[in-house]
Amino acid sequence: MLLAAILLGGSWALWRFRRLRPLALAVLLGLVVIGWPVRQAVRGWPPPGTVVVACDVGQGDALVLPTGPGEAVLVDAGPDVAAVDRCLDDLGVDRLPLVLLTHLDADHVGGLAGAFGGRAVGVVATGVLPPAEDRLPAVDALVRRTGAERVRLVAGERRTQGAVLIEVLAPAPERATAGAEANDLSLVVRATVRGLRVLLTGDLGAEAEARLRRDGTDLAADVLKVPHHGSADADPAFLAATAARVALVSVGADNTYGHPARTLLETLARTGMTVHRTDRQGDLAVVGSADGWGVAARGRSP
Repeated sequence: MLLAAILLGGSWALWRFRRLRPLALAVLLGLVVIGWPVRQAVRGWPPPGTVVVACDVGQGDALVLPTGPGEAVLVDAGPDVAAVDRCLDDLGVDRLPLVLLTHLDADHVGGLAGAFGGRAVGVVATGVLPPAEDRLPAVDALVRRTGAERVRLVAGERRTQGAVLIEVLAPAPERATAGAEANDLSLVVRATVRGLRVLLTGDLGAEAEARLRRDGTDLAADVLKVPHHGSADADPAFLAATAARVALVSVGADNTYGHPARTLLETLARTGMTVHRTDRQGDLAVVGSADGWGVAARGRSP
């Protein structure tokens, strides 16, 4: 009611006194140009120099790679429209020039409408999909309504968005056979920002992980997004081959799958990785560059 009164009073004053109009325009421009940076500085989130944020979206994945003021690459959108929308709002993101969908399970694409709502979206990319993937038409319909373009990425491709270099490591097109598991066809990418490497692995299982390792795929990273929310279906040699120092587990509190599995956590500890979990720490931000970096946790909402 107070806001309505202010708007009505301001509108009347601008209509009644023409000389106030240039001043009102200057105030509006000042709010737009200065307001967002001031708001972010006051709230302290995201920290300056953020490379990637693992959003706390429950039992699912949604990762954000800032590329400029108000702009980011989004990797998956979690299971819930409100959770991913909240995370992007908190990061001040209103433009998504590139959205990567690792695969089409609901815990990775269920929140797409929330991510797209009120935001400009450029390209939505999937990897190679199973031949009988019946969930694609619904995703395509949403992409069309958003005015975005959908493309397919395959192993070996590279994309650059702002300071973010995206390397597609898997899957290769020949892997999309009728019997292929959707999880094992997850789009696997390495994002490099200021020399800091983040390996994003979707929901890969042990068999697909071992195959990538045997094929000689360069898996080197500083930060590993742990596959499949910390499932026990993991290849220890794959995890070790990343040589990552930090592991991010995007997982829901009190989930019924037993994620992250105790055996998986023990394996990560043996490889020397420090584990950070969204179910216990909320949104997680990797901050810095290859010269010096760390992980900031925002804390879970009540």
